[in-house]
Amino acid sequence: MPKKKTFKKAKSKIKVLSNQITKFLDQAKVKYNVLEHKMVFTAHDVGATTKKKLGEIAKVVLVRADNTYALIVVPAGKYIDLAGIKKALKAKKVSIAKEKDILTHLKTKVGLLHPFGSQYKVQTLLDKGMAKSKKMIASAGSFTHSVELGLKDFEKLVQPLKGAFSKAKK
Repeated sequence: MPKKKTFKKAKSKIKVLSNQITKFLDQAKVKYNVLEHKMVFTAHDVGATTKKKLGEIAKVVLVRADNTYALIVVPAGKYIDLAGIKKALKAKKVSIAKEKDILTHLKTKVGLLHPFGSQYKVQTLLDKGMAKSKKMIASAGSFTHSVELGLKDFEKLVQPLKGAFSKAKK
């Protein structure tokens, strides 16, 4: 019986996070669409489920750069390029954050990261590969909802550091 209770708590927290994202976008007067889809855990799965192009779907990864964290936003069909991130952040050491870091520092779960770094109080880096699209589909902090918004609106709202932060999948 306790497992069911825990699931309900987690589910309600997810819904609250999703509402926080839409409230954030509403306050910024940003036009967006909420996309409801089956439960998915990766950006790649969002593409398969929604039948959208992987170049429009944002994969969001938390990295640790020296003693700080940053969100990296790349197209779902690409890998993270740690060397490019290291150079852009002028860091000595960069690594993909561990699940524990996401839980502790961002107070969310793996798979629920959204690209609005200001909401987590961390810097956001946007890969130039995303800039090829006019719109972005990203997690709304939910396994069943994503938000679709104009890339220019995202850039104006988040003011990310732009550069080459991804590499092609082999």
